[in-house]
Amino acid sequence: MKSNKSFQRSTVSGLLSIYLLLSFSCKRPSKAVEEEHPFALEKSPQVFDPARSFQPGLADLDTDGDLDVVLPNMGRSYTQVMLNNGRGDFVDTGQKLTQQGHGMGIGDLDGDGDLDCIITCAGYGENNVYTYLPTKIYFNDGRGIFQDSGQDLGDGIENRGGYVIGLSDMDGDGDLDFVKGLFRDPARIFLNDGQGRFSDSGITLPKNSFLGDLDGDGDVDVFVEEDGIGYRTLLNNGALDFVEHWSGADARCIGSIKDAVLGDLDGDGDLDVFITNGDRSGNFPSTVWINDGTGRFSDSGQQLGSTFFGWVILGDLTRDGSLDAFISNFEQPNQIWFNDGSGNFTDSGLRLSGEATTRGCALGDLDGDGDLDIFVANFVSGSNEIWFNR
Repeated sequence: MKSNKSFQRSTVSGLLSIYLLLSFSCKRPSKAVEEEHPFALEKSPQVFDPARSFQPGLADLDTDGDLDVVLPNMGRSYTQVMLNNGRGDFVDTGQKLTQQGHGMGIGDLDGDGDLDCIITCAGYGENNVYTYLPTKIYFNDGRGIFQDSGQDLGDGIENRGGYVIGLSDMDGDGDLDFVKGLFRDPARIFLNDGQGRFSDSGITLPKNSFLGDLDGDGDVDVFVEEDGIGYRTLLNNGALDFVEHWSGADARCIGSIKDAVLGDLDGDGDLDVFITNGDRSGNFPSTVWINDGTGRFSDSGQQLGSTFFGWVILGDLTRDGSLDAFISNFEQPNQIWFNDGSGNFTDSGLRLSGEATTRGCALGDLDGDGDLDIFVANFVSGSNEIWFNR
């Protein structure tokens, strides 16, 4: 897989494209931003069929050196596997993985050197009849062809709330475990036996838990958002025993679905956090909290616009060595915020896909030119989009 400074979703040819230099029909940024961050996006001419995609997963699935995509789709659409031709054009392989796909994680689950995937499914209903599917684990043959592992994790009916997968080595044994997040219930930890077979650990984490080494001791800790209350950190003692370490009140932490992403925002070597809040009122801003290196966070004081169901991902979009933020926004325009390298963010002024119901997004070098492009998934209306970084 190509190395990019980013954190972790039929081929159409032609020369017609849309170029953006910090503009998109509805808004143009200040001159100061334009001069400091010359930035251009080109919309891919590829047209994707509407499929209610939730969270795109970018990875080199066929080991040819470029980034392909797994698209979990809801409703009657199946999860798709699409391979990149190296120039950012994606071809559907025709595979039909699970329906009602929501959250997903990609990694080498069985230790054979290629990238497998886990997909959790949410409930889907028509005419007051709901269908619930269990979490699915697929093994890759190395060419981007996936086989159902046949595992039954016993989570079918309660999976009506399943929406996110967090892949990490939770128990420190060298393989990838996963945490399954639920809309309403505590998250659950499933442990890997090293061959891609998973078992429920019986350990739960709070809803809206985000994984990372917060205190620099080499194991996986947890950053927690609590609706209407604020945040706290749970430190891992190395044996999956999580102890509360810090809490911070924040009345702006509100919204039925929020997001947070951990990354070194101020360049001091530890994990900070960028948080999206918000309901339909648009009154609750995104915020940035800075880690002191021990898992204790302080509010940077920034209030970075409002979101609704905002999903945030970090990556160095401007190639200046710092992590910028792309926020996909449900029924509102998507946003890009530039980082000055010290964790201070400036609105790029760029707004994308204002009429679509965007949910998931992913950053990666899709066309092989060395910078990070944007893959945007549209969940209810509209089609998925690719924006090339120029």
